[in-house]
Amino acid sequence: MIRTFSVKNYKNFRETLTIDFTKVREYHYNAYCVKNDLISKMIVYGKNAVGKSNLGTALQDIVYTTVLSPYGYLRNDKYLYKNANAETKDLVEFQYSLLIDNKVIDYMYAKKNEMTVVAERFFVDGTLIFAYDTLKGTSDFSNVALVNAGGLDWDGFLDMAVNGEKAENENTGNPTALRYIMYNTVQNEHGIIYQLRQFINGMRFSDSVKISTYGMSSTGKTLLEDENLQKFQDFLNEYGVACDLIALEKPDGEKDIYFDYAKPLHFWGNMSSGTAALTKFYLNYLYGNKPTFVFIDEFDAYYHFELSEKIVDLLETQFDCQVILTTHNTNLLSNSIMRPDCFMILDHGKLTPICDATNRELRQGHNLEKLYKNGEFDA
Repeated sequence: MIRTFSVKNYKNFRETLTIDFTKVREYHYNAYCVKNDLISKMIVYGKNAVGKSNLGTALQDIVYTTVLSPYGYLRNDKYLYKNANAETKDLVEFQYSLLIDNKVIDYMYAKKNEMTVVAERFFVDGTLIFAYDTLKGTSDFSNVALVNAGGLDWDGFLDMAVNGEKAENENTGNPTALRYIMYNTVQNEHGIIYQLRQFINGMRFSDSVKISTYGMSSTGKTLLEDENLQKFQDFLNEYGVACDLIALEKPDGEKDIYFDYAKPLHFWGNMSSGTAALTKFYLNYLYGNKPTFVFIDEFDAYYHFELSEKIVDLLETQFDCQVILTTHNTNLLSNSIMRPDCFMILDHGKLTPICDATNRELRQGHNLEKLYKNGEFDA
């Protein structure tokens, strides 16, 4: 789980923006919103263009910095990465404090751009495992043996890091020490590096952009199996889409999903916007490996308000991980859905729980939506 996250000089976040999941208040209802004394379920509100989407891609940065290829950045981050008002010397800074297997991991890194990491620091329960800064010429790898990385060529790594930092072609990038350890050591499945990699691999992010009517066909191929297709149909039916699905052969000989009418309709090419959003949710979060962290931007952009509530209930009761949702749907701003320490407002580069955005003591009986619309939580 994430304890705290901070980012600076990223996109529209010129100054440091922090999410503090440890700020749990003493509300004695909706206990499922808290796990391990950390906020587990969160909804973020904010006006257009305040950075709700950017918050998600900032959180996602660790995935592409340590596990996946940096070429996989979403939403053209390659061209929209560093804050436009930042000076050339300013670095994009990320700080993650994580709770993994009852151990606190603090991982900080700084980048010149989306590809070039120039500094890292990594702690486990307060013990420095490694640190380096190519700009300052400092490094400390004296405790890497604690994570089974004592046999790696750290002088060679520093050479790669320095050469990557000096490279004229910013597309080449350079490795990170954490990635170097993850991919070049044998880690016990109970070890902290293995557990950390599993957590990062399981982080899931998505937005409200509709599924391509053709692009998702290959992703959904395994749905063609009878049992999988029936489960998918049952999900759509339960969440308000009344339909029957069948697998049929297309003119090219490949099988695909169709709506079962007298004249079958190709599923991917004829589904509604709401059905596409539900399908995307199903494939991303309910099909395959369970996520370790979920961020969905504008999660209910195509949902009826009743469906929005139903999806939130599903995420709260069946997802044993942290979930962050962004929305403009104030109908969800209710103590029947979450609690005041789990509703956040993003404005002017700061993320504030509504219980800290007012002098009023918020209680279970308060109409939070009405207070919000009346400006009670304005910064």
